[in-house]
Amino acid sequence: MSVQLHPDIEQLDRSSLCYSIYSQLYHNFFNAQQKKDAEHPYGVEEGDETSVRLKNTAYGFASAIAGAVTGEGGESGGGLLIDYLKKTGGDMTGIFRANYGFEAGVANTRILETYSEDITDADGVVSAIEYGIKITGNLKLGGDTLYLGGRNVLRYDPYKATATIDASNIDLLSGSVHSTGEWSIGDKDSGIFISPTSLQVGGKDVYHKGNANLATVDWTMQNGTVHKDFTVHGTTSLNGTLSAKYGVQLGDKGNTLLSFSGEDVALSGYLSFLDGFGVRIAGKSVLTREGESIRLGSIGGDLLLGSDDTPKIRLFSGISDIDGDCLMLSPYGKACFSGSLTVRHNYGADLLSSYRVDSNDEGIIIHKNLRFGTADGILIKGDKEHISLSSDVVYEKDGVQTIVPHKTSFKHRISTSKYAPQNRYSETFFVSTDADFVAANVPIEAVGHIGIDGSFTRLTDGVLYLTETLRLQAVSDGIKHYGNSYFGGTLSSEFFSAGFAGSGWAIQANRTTGNVTATFDEVVARKKFRAYEFEVKKLSATNGSLWISDSCSGDSVERIA
Repeated sequence: MSVQLHPDIEQLDRSSLCYSIYSQLYHNFFNAQQKKDAEHPYGVEEGDETSVRLKNTAYGFASAIAGAVTGEGGESGGGLLIDYLKKTGGDMTGIFRANYGFEAGVANTRILETYSEDITDADGVVSAIEYGIKITGNLKLGGDTLYLGGRNVLRYDPYKATATIDASNIDLLSGSVHSTGEWSIGDKDSGIFISPTSLQVGGKDVYHKGNANLATVDWTMQNGTVHKDFTVHGTTSLNGTLSAKYGVQLGDKGNTLLSFSGEDVALSGYLSFLDGFGVRIAGKSVLTREGESIRLGSIGGDLLLGSDDTPKIRLFSGISDIDGDCLMLSPYGKACFSGSLTVRHNYGADLLSSYRVDSNDEGIIIHKNLRFGTADGILIKGDKEHISLSSDVVYEKDGVQTIVPHKTSFKHRISTSKYAPQNRYSETFFVSTDADFVAANVPIEAVGHIGIDGSFTRLTDGVLYLTETLRLQAVSDGIKHYGNSYFGGTLSSEFFSAGFAGSGWAIQANRTTGNVTATFDEVVARKKFRAYEFEVKKLSATNGSLWISDSCSGDSVERIA
């Protein structure tokens, strides 16, 4: 091959801009050529000299364009590419977007990057996607405020060397707070003051285990208020009502089984019910144990399952009818509705329902439209008398699309056939369409005959009836005609050529003179042969008599020895 592929093409990085431009240009150049096939032996195909030239040309363009965009191979990427940022750096004159990922750093060290991470539930199903920014270096803010969620959460006053946190609630979760300084809640004299050596409320020290009574001393009092923790190592007996409105933790053997916090009651163990007992709300049982069964109900309203935070409800057991005889919905989606079935969409009218008159008359009712493929696909609809099929015919011309809708109906009606039975009612399966024609891509066959409605014309096995007396009938060696035959054009054999050395036969009308000419190999007249003008090209007799006369006739000719 005299044409060689440019050696730099094989070394291109497939993720580079140059390769992307080269690949697009080559495919555009290649697809613009005539492809090589049986009718175009000089067309182009992948791997020939023409395709190699196209690759080299595409690489030349791509290299120049990519070099101008990235700043490679020249000192300036001016002209139409002046707004592009060079690979070697430069100043931007417009907005910078990186909606599909971004990394930044210095000295070949990544300091800042964007990320996305799938959040999965316990079953490994992706329920959300977390988007954010990771900073692996120090973050220095030149301003004096920090906004989170649109709120000025942190402010710093450099003149007072004071940082202010502004939030309705600060939740440190399970973290620890350590300070070697002092804490003040309110004024020191009237509020709470905490230091590494003392705790004061309203300017007075708070007593604790270090300065209160000892563990060997009993303490009896009428009323008592504990401002901190209250720990009992022995048994506690209460002879009155226990009021704990600010949280409770109950358990056994050092483990918390029941806790109260805010509006939540947390159960860390099993809640067991004896037979006939369960949970009541407003004096009504909503969860009751009935032997080995559990009854779940409401207090007069609906029983609601799921919430806005519930992605889906999963069935581990089937849902049955009240008698337990019919499994209405299995855990794997098998459904059976033994009563009836009604389908609606977005609270609209009934679209589908089931019905039953008796065991011989039961089924499904389509109340509106039945479409296929998409919501604008082929439409089937019907009523008590007919069913119709609607679809669109699409025309495309000069880039403009024209849609023509058509409708075809099917129904049964009173027959109008000329061959309808006269001793009973007769009906016809009727097809009506607003299209121009009806076509089939396979042969159409019928038992009996194919005819024209309201006409005697029909086609049966071997016979074409035009009327009851005029017909064409197949016989063993041809077609038999009933009635007169009228031909508007030429009548001839399958192959015909005129003249003495010709073949075949024909009866032809001359369009110029209007004369009709008949050409046969032989003509036999059993009785008289009449001609107003008789022209003979050749007259000969072999082993017979030759009789030429100006004007005479004879009844017989005898040979005289």
